[in-house]
Amino acid sequence: MSLKVENVVASVDLHGPIDVDEIASKLDSVRYDPSIFPGAAYKVDSLGVTFLIFNSGKLVCTGAKNVETIKLATERLRETLESLGMKFNGEPEITVQNLVAAGDIGLGPVELEEVALALPNVEYEPEIFPGVVYRVSNSRMTVLIFNSGKVVVSGAKTEKDAERAVEELKQNLRKYGLLKEDAEW
Repeated sequence: MSLKVENVVASVDLHGPIDVDEIASKLDSVRYDPSIFPGAAYKVDSLGVTFLIFNSGKLVCTGAKNVETIKLATERLRETLESLGMKFNGEPEITVQNLVAAGDIGLGPVELEEVALALPNVEYEPEIFPGVVYRVSNSRMTVLIFNSGKVVVSGAKTEKDAERAVEELKQNLRKYGLLKEDAEW
């Protein structure tokens, strides 16, 4: 199986207030217009991430390929904010909200209509979206299945969750006769 993490979104609590007006005036790569949105967007190009920064000291980090990058970017941002006189209590609290992974899991070409008719927990409206949306049981994860056989897993919290979603999909494809038993994974 070949899944690659494309994006990790995490919420971060720095445990202390942030003066968003001040960071908007002193830091490059910040976009802030409180009449449109209450948070500032801050890009960390060197790490490929963007933070949404709020006065409450809470952040949203997106664009990372792994949690380690989020930790590093958060530490750098915290140091920058502390250099501007802001104070925080304790270590940042980082919670992964969504992990998106994509790849080729060896399905080969897929007849999406057959999949949509056979599998439970699916949506397929080709006029709106060119793939089948498979909802993983007992979770918030979805697997998008494209006719090329490639998939995108969304809603995972870890890479293991994404792998579990793909395993469930494969089991259901096998169960409904849509997967050859000799297919290599």
